[in-house]
Amino acid sequence: MIGFSAEPPVRPAADDQAAPAPGDGADVLVHQALVYRTRRELELTAVPYLRAGCRGGDAVVVVAEPEVTAFLDGRLGAETAARVEFVEAAGWFQGPMHALATCYDRTRADWWPRGRARLLVEPVWAGRTPLEVREWKRHESVLNVAFAGTPTSIMCLYDASVLPAHVVDDATRTHPELAGPDGGVRSERFVDPAEFYAACNAVPLSPPPTAAVRKAFSTGELPGLRDFLAAEADRLGLPGDRSLPFVLAVNEVATNIIREGGGRGALWVWAEGGELLCDVSDPGRVLTDRFLGYAPPHGRRRHEAAMWAVRRLCHIVEIRTGVDGTRVRMHVKL
Repeated sequence: MIGFSAEPPVRPAADDQAAPAPGDGADVLVHQALVYRTRRELELTAVPYLRAGCRGGDAVVVVAEPEVTAFLDGRLGAETAARVEFVEAAGWFQGPMHALATCYDRTRADWWPRGRARLLVEPVWAGRTPLEVREWKRHESVLNVAFAGTPTSIMCLYDASVLPAHVVDDATRTHPELAGPDGGVRSERFVDPAEFYAACNAVPLSPPPTAAVRKAFSTGELPGLRDFLAAEADRLGLPGDRSLPFVLAVNEVATNIIREGGGRGALWVWAEGGELLCDVSDPGRVLTDRFLGYAPPHGRRRHEAAMWAVRRLCHIVEIRTGVDGTRVRMHVKL
């Protein structure tokens, strides 16, 4: 539950203009973190932010838990609230790539055609594994790259009364601005997304367990590899309706290795912690694109399209690359 304290609602002034974030009205991304502890602190900043978007003709969207949604809906007033789209956080934040891809899809299809997209979102941190927490932090940083140069404002909520200190602390490193009642101010602790991405990758991948089943592959062996993957997915308990996405994801990585990498590779498949995992090793290539697969592909660059698809098909994809080649680890929930 959100740790709200009982305080009276904020009464908006007649000239409540809630200074729009810098860059509003232009193709400039504004990405802010709002760290709050009380209901009043949330209201003082979030409500004017939403009202300003409605006045300016933005596509205004709130992605939050029901308690926060109900609170904001009640403070906005019926006329303003009717212009805000409220989205359930549980469905939106199923996984980092799911959230990113959904945001891409909705901004392009529904929000940008109406003008500027103005989002107020509260990520779900409760119940996450350490890996998921790290990947959600990475997600917050990647947003600065993924939506750069677009007419988008994103204000992310962090309830410091309930969240772990390290989550709140890293919010100041992944958001260029910190939001407050008087507008946004530059975060002095903001870290370049490439640097933050590299720090996330400093955690090495553990080796596959001894129970993992290994299979090598090379040119002409993809049909047999797909059969092997389907059989392993079934043996390890992946539901039938999720077997095909898993097979397709691994097949895309293997195909890319054969066509653009060293021409041969190996993979390991196993189940662990409620997930089906697959490591694919490319001993002949070092990747240089840190953000590969985090944006829809442009032009005819097949490797971008492949990794965009792979990330969307999996819960989490980890990539480690160096002098010994590249390893891609795909996680699919059982």
